[in-house]
Amino acid sequence: MRWRKRHAWGAVLVALFALPVLKPDGVALIEEPAGAFFGYFAKLTPGPKLLSADDHAGPPSELVRELERENRILWDRQLRTQERLRQLGELTAALERSELDRLPRAVLARVLRAHDPYPTRRSILIDRGTSDGVRVGNPVVMGSVLLGRVRAVHAHTAHVQLVTDPRSRLEVFVRTSTGALLRGYARRDGTADGHDRLRVDFVRLREGMGVIGRKAPVFTSNFDERVPAHLLVGLVSEVSDPDRDRMPVLYLRPALDLDLSTEVVVLQTLEHRSNAPRPLPKPAARKR
Repeated sequence: MRWRKRHAWGAVLVALFALPVLKPDGVALIEEPAGAFFGYFAKLTPGPKLLSADDHAGPPSELVRELERENRILWDRQLRTQERLRQLGELTAALERSELDRLPRAVLARVLRAHDPYPTRRSILIDRGTSDGVRVGNPVVMGSVLLGRVRAVHAHTAHVQLVTDPRSRLEVFVRTSTGALLRGYARRDGTADGHDRLRVDFVRLREGMGVIGRKAPVFTSNFDERVPAHLLVGLVSEVSDPDRDRMPVLYLRPALDLDLSTEVVVLQTLEHRSNAPRPLPKPAARKR
């Protein structure tokens, strides 16, 4: 009797191991009842919950917030670096056209106040002062565009008088259609279309110099040794009748745009120019 039971259990075990080989798709008579049995206990004992996208909609952790703050700081630094490189590249190209013997020292400054509180003035406040070597008369640029000149300086701040200020006067060059540079003097002339406007007087046209067209560039001249030449002041928007006395009056829209950047460059005082008279060399001492 024991022998028969032992053979019977052996046959059952052989059948259990042989069925997956002989019937890889499974035997419904065996697997359906077994599946229902284990499924009943699965309902009673909940398994681990799988997280979905909605489960992460809760408040972020402190680590996530810290990573987001760091990402914003790095992104802001990258934008500032790109803006500085753009400005310095444009400034370098303008200074190369000035043919200077010595390049000025460039000091980066941040704009603390972009609009003057007095409606009759046009100025900005920067975070550089005498402690940084800033002096009255230093030009302030944004790229290759002249913004103005320092008019009041303190220990750590300075007031910059913009070229659009009513008290600002500037000697400029205007380029004609033939490439000739004509000298004139720019000053504020109110507003046009809601924007500040400059007026350029004493421009004299001669034969063979071409014409002054709209959008002709107007640059700084080499009159003030502290202000490099060939810095962009603005573009001509209107020209009076040039045939009246060959001295047209130009109206131009300034090129400065304080909304482009929050950083500017202060140029330190220039000491030497290639077109300035150089001292004669001292005669060599005669040998006795």
